[in-house]
Amino acid sequence: MTTTKKYLNLLREREPHLWKNPLEESTFTDQDLSVIEQGLGYCLPTPYREFLLSYKMPEDITVLVSFCGDSFANSWGQTFSREQNAYVSRPEFDIGPTVEFEWHNITGDSGKEFLENLIQQQGVQQDECPCFLKAGFIQLGNVYGYLTFLDLVNGGIVTIHEEGVYDMLIDDGVSWESAEEIREYMESRLYICKDFGDFLRFVCTGDFLDEDEAKFPTEEELERDYSY
Repeated sequence: MTTTKKYLNLLREREPHLWKNPLEESTFTDQDLSVIEQGLGYCLPTPYREFLLSYKMPEDITVLVSFCGDSFANSWGQTFSREQNAYVSRPEFDIGPTVEFEWHNITGDSGKEFLENLIQQQGVQQDECPCFLKAGFIQLGNVYGYLTFLDLVNGGIVTIHEEGVYDMLIDDGVSWESAEEIREYMESRLYICKDFGDFLRFVCTGDFLDEDEAKFPTEEELERDYSY
């Protein structure tokens, strides 16, 4: 079993309500992935290819993720409580907040369908949004107002706040028609995961992610360095 499948099976065990039916094998083939790459004009990072070849995913699901560090963790005064099924004030000396991540997946039974659905979901409203997809960024979801993207060029996971998009276009003068300008700007943003494999660990396991360092601290490090 691949690491991707292990993570997704773990998520299935942790959050059984996310799937109405058992996990179903993906119908994608290597040829389908080649079709996707040709349509995008970018190679798919290896961990994302493994993900697409693993299981069929629901289009939109919400998972609980946990942060530690100085950026996101310090800016959120609340954390999600499973017991109360709601956000509550963070207790004193906690390691970091747990929050909801809205995870968007692209559905389809073939490379052609995947491309059609991807373009419909992320590339249609060019009059409202910059061309992230053209610049090589696939949106994975949203966490606390931060849009989260897979960078097809370097394989990392990068974030930008919804308001930051408007700052990018208005205050910083980035042209939404220029893939080169969007790429240059996005590469200066915060990369919270080194690759899609780390992203899957983040959304599937509940392990704390230090978004500043793009790493998962050990239990010893969490107790020593992240308790405030």
